[in-house]
Amino acid sequence: MSEIRLPLPGYAYNFDLLLEIVRRFAYPARMLVEGAVLWRFTCGRLLAYQRVGASLVVRGDELANAEQAAIARKSLQILGLNRDLSAFYDHAAKDERLWHGVEPLLGLPLFCTETVFEALVTLVIEQHISWKAALRAQCALMRLFGPGELVADDRCVYDFPSPAQLAAASPSQLKPLKITDRRCALIIELARRVDSGALDLEAIADLDDSAACASLMQIKGVGTWTAGNVIGRAFGRYPLLAENDVALQAAVRAYFHDGDDKKSADMVRQALGAHGPYAGMAGHFVLLRWVLDRYPPQMPNSS
Repeated sequence: MSEIRLPLPGYAYNFDLLLEIVRRFAYPARMLVEGAVLWRFTCGRLLAYQRVGASLVVRGDELANAEQAAIARKSLQILGLNRDLSAFYDHAAKDERLWHGVEPLLGLPLFCTETVFEALVTLVIEQHISWKAALRAQCALMRLFGPGELVADDRCVYDFPSPAQLAAASPSQLKPLKITDRRCALIIELARRVDSGALDLEAIADLDDSAACASLMQIKGVGTWTAGNVIGRAFGRYPLLAENDVALQAAVRAYFHDGDDKKSADMVRQALGAHGPYAGMAGHFVLLRWVLDRYPPQMPNSS
C-alpha cells in the first residue's frame, strides 16, 4: 500500500464537511464515504483519502513514483486544496442573510471533476430533472461503462467512463439512465467528438471564464446554466449565478424569503445578484447548504 501526504492549506479547509456532503449522495458511485475515509478513482486508480492531523493522506495499492506525482497534482484540483475562498468568506460575512447560509459551510472544499468532459456529461444529465433522478442516472452511467472496485459491505466505487467508452455506446445502451433520447444522443455525440479530437474540452482550462463560457455555449445543447456550472464543477469557479436552477430557487426561498413567496429566477437575482463577482459562488454555497439541511446522510447499503 502506497501513501501520499498532502499538507492541508493554511486557509479554512474542512475535509469532514466534504464527507458530510458526499454522505447525502443518495446513489453513490463516483465517491463513497466509509467512516472518515473518502473513496474515489483518481488518475485511473482507486484511492482512499483521509485527514490525518495537518495532512490529507492518500492511499492506494502499489503506486509508482510517476503515478504518485500525477495523483498528488490531480488531488489538489479535485479536492479543492488549491482554492482559497478567504476573500469570498470576507465578502459573505458583510451580509447577514448571506452569511447565515454560508457560515455553516465555512471551509467546505470546492471538490471538482477530474476532467471537463466528466463535468459536461454529468451536467447534461442534470438538465431539467430532479437532483435525485440525476444522481440515479449518473450512477447508472458509471455502473454500465466505468470500471469499478469493491470497497466494503458490497459497495463499489466506479471510475467515470472515458470518451472512447461512451463514443462506442449505442442509444439503447443508455436507456437505463432514464433520461431523454435527446440527451442520450448528445452524450454520445460529445464523446465521439472528444474521442476523435474534433472537440478539445480540456483546452478551456486556459481561457478566462467569459471565453470559456462562450466556447462551451457553441456546443449544441449547452446553454448558460450548463456552461457556467461546467466551469464551477471542473475548476471550482462559479462565474454565473444559476438563477434558473429550480433547486437554487427553492434554497433561496427557504433562506431568504422564509418560504413565503413563489420560487422564481427574479427571487434568486434579488437575493444574490447584488454580490457581483461573488454571486455565482454565493449561489453554490446556498445550494449546498440546502442539500446539507434537506437530505439526511445515507446509511451503508441504503443505495
